Amino acid sequence: MNSVKVGLLTIGQSPREDITTEIGPLFLPHIDIVEAGLLDNLSPAEIGQLQPESGETLLVSRLRDGSQVRLSEPKISALLPEVIHSMKKKIRVQAVGLLCTHDFPETKSYPSVISPYNYLNFLITEMLQIQHLGAVVPLENQIEMTTKKWRMREIIVEAKSPYAEEKNWEEIAQRLTRENVEAVVLDCIGYKMEDRRELQRLISLPVLLPRVILAYAINQLF
Repeated sequence: MNSVKVGLLTIGQSPREDITTEIGPLFLPHIDIVEAGLLDNLSPAEIGQLQPESGETLLVSRLRDGSQVRLSEPKISALLPEVIHSMKKKIRVQAVGLLCTHDFPETKSYPSVISPYNYLNFLITEMLQIQHLGAVVPLENQIEMTTKKWRMREIIVEAKSPYAEEKNWEEIAQRLTRENVEAVVLDCIGYKMEDRRELQRLISLPVLLPRVILAYAINQLF
């Protein structure tokens, strides 16, 4: 089978070794992965200008040094089309997998963009038909945004950063169990397989991990 080149695009900086070391072995042998980041060619000062202002939706990603970075959704959205176009034209990827679970409307006009959110949304609403969802996000001030994003009849959102040692999974599992959620989505690409295993050990419900779902989606398409 001919090889297929697929790009993985982070809204932070590449390489995302924290992700690719886990999902790399999941890809079919004929799929070649290349990485890029929206912030790769920006200076620290330029990255600082992408921080959210009052009232702007907050996104979280990772820099090359492993630190967490807070970003403005409108500013990041404005950068996406040009970077996607560049990956397709210069690197000649056949598709771009987003290393972010946000629902970016800008990607709808790019049929070759693989968004984890779209696959997660299909699994949750169509396959599992979840009415009462649990979600975990990196920051407390992303809870309101997440509640609106999933448009569930009932949703319980907890915060725990995948990039820092914070609240333990036991606390989160206890609340989600108490609230009788039907499934849990770890709503950030930064959550690891170990995070899923830890939560799954504590709660007998489906726990959806975006990075794995993205890898399997790419395999199915190519």
